[in-house]
Amino acid sequence: MPKKRRTARKRSVAAVVGRGPSGKRSSTPITTRIRKIKRYGWIPDIPDQRDFLYAAPPAFLRALPPRVDLRKQCPPVYDQGQLGSCTSNAIGGAIEFDQMKEKLPQIFVPSRLFIYYNERVIEGTVNTDAGAMLRDGIKTVAKQGACPEPMWPYLIARFKTKPSAACYTEAAKHTAVSYQRLVQSLSQMQGCLASGYPFVFGFTVYESFETDTVARTGHAPMPASGEHVLGGHAVCAVGYYTTRRWFLCRNSWGTSWGMRGYFTIPFAYLTDADLSADFWTIRVVQ
Repeated sequence: MPKKRRTARKRSVAAVVGRGPSGKRSSTPITTRIRKIKRYGWIPDIPDQRDFLYAAPPAFLRALPPRVDLRKQCPPVYDQGQLGSCTSNAIGGAIEFDQMKEKLPQIFVPSRLFIYYNERVIEGTVNTDAGAMLRDGIKTVAKQGACPEPMWPYLIARFKTKPSAACYTEAAKHTAVSYQRLVQSLSQMQGCLASGYPFVFGFTVYESFETDTVARTGHAPMPASGEHVLGGHAVCAVGYYTTRRWFLCRNSWGTSWGMRGYFTIPFAYLTDADLSADFWTIRVVQ
C-alpha cells in the first residue's frame, strides 16, 4: 500500500476564474458559460494532503516506449449527452477498462447516473446539474461502488432522482477500487500509460475545442490568445505519441465526434497547471 504523502497544488487558475491562455482574465465569468454548455462539468479538486501519490514503475520510466495506444483495450465510447456528467463518464470508462484488463467474472458499464448522483451528494448539489470534482466521483465509487448501468440507466431526465435501494445494494458488491493522484509530470503520465493503465483528468476548454475542425479530425490545439473559456471537462487519457508531442484521450461525446470518440491533445496542455489538473489513475482490485 503506498504511503500517504503531502501534496500542495493550486487549483487550475483558468478553470476557477476564467483566465485565458495569455494569463489575462476573460471578459465573461466562467460560471455563466458553464450553465450554457451543459456537457461541461469538471470542477477542480480542492487540494488534500491525504491523497495517495502515484509513482510510475521505474522499469517503465527507464525505457518509455515512443508510442502507447490503449484504445483496443477500452470499452465502447460513452455519450454523456447534454448533462454535465463528464466526471462520471471518465471514471466509469476507467473502471470498465480495468474490469476488462483484469478479466473479472463480471464486466459491466458502471451506472454513470448513479456515480454522478452520488458525486453531487458529497458536494451538496443533487438538485442541480452542477458538475463535480473527480476526487469525489472516485471516492464514492471506492466507498459505495457503482451498480451496472441496466439497473440505473442513463436517462438524463432522472439525474435528480435518487437511485433505488436495490442499486445501492448491488453497488456495494463492487467497491474494491484503489486510486492514486499523479503529479503533473510528463514522465509520470507517460509511465502510467506505458504500464498499461489510463488516467482521468480535467482540463479547461476554450472555444477552439468546439470547432468543426476538432470535431472532424480529433486533434485539439493549444488555445490561442484571446479565446474565451467555455468550461471544464473531464476525460480519460489512453495513450501518447512522443514524436508528435501529444496525448491520446477518450472523450464522452459518442463515436461521431473526433476519431470515433477519441482525440489528441498537446503534451503542453496537460503539463500546464493553468490548463489541466486532477490526474488520477484507478485500479479495480480483485
